[in-house]
Amino acid sequence: MATFVSRVQFLDDTDPFNSTNFPEPTRPPLYTFREDIPLINQISGVHRLLRAPHKPDDCALQLSHNGSYLDLDSTLAEQRDELEGFQENVGRGKKHSIILRTQLSVRVHACIEKLYLSTGRELRRALFSLKQIFQDDKDLVHEFVVAEGLTCLIKVGAEADQNYQNYILREQLRKELQSTPP
Repeated sequence: MATFVSRVQFLDDTDPFNSTNFPEPTRPPLYTFREDIPLINQISGVHRLLRAPHKPDDCALQLSHNGSYLDLDSTLAEQRDELEGFQENVGRGKKHSIILRTQLSVRVHACIEKLYLSTGRELRRALFSLKQIFQDDKDLVHEFVVAEGLTCLIKVGAEADQNYQNYILREQLRKELQSTPP
């Protein structure tokens, strides 16, 4: 029975418009993962240990050293490539963590819902916040596009000041083009 011991933390991103980029707790506990059991069967133990504010069914696991998300339906043994470099540099004070956070699809849905439900000044604030959210979380941009986020921006843009909507749309498309391989 092979195990994988790692520091674990959570990122409170349950509300993408009101989240922090700092994993908690600042002194992360250790969690022992079984390498032969799918992560979906182990994530509740991490959630319980951290007392995270997330809904257990909405959780994902992300590696702090490279930002990769782990496949919850797979075992750690099946994801060796993702873990490459994770335990390196530990001797030099660089300690990596597995971070519990909200799944991309859930965060994208929350962003789209906020845009549809906002009007006026609140919508303008949400659009400007969305730009910052995309800058902070590059993975969210692609998922937003896949989830019809551009359609949402066009619909709310018809009701909002066109300058705000164009600004966000240009920024998002620029990011999407940068992240797409040639």
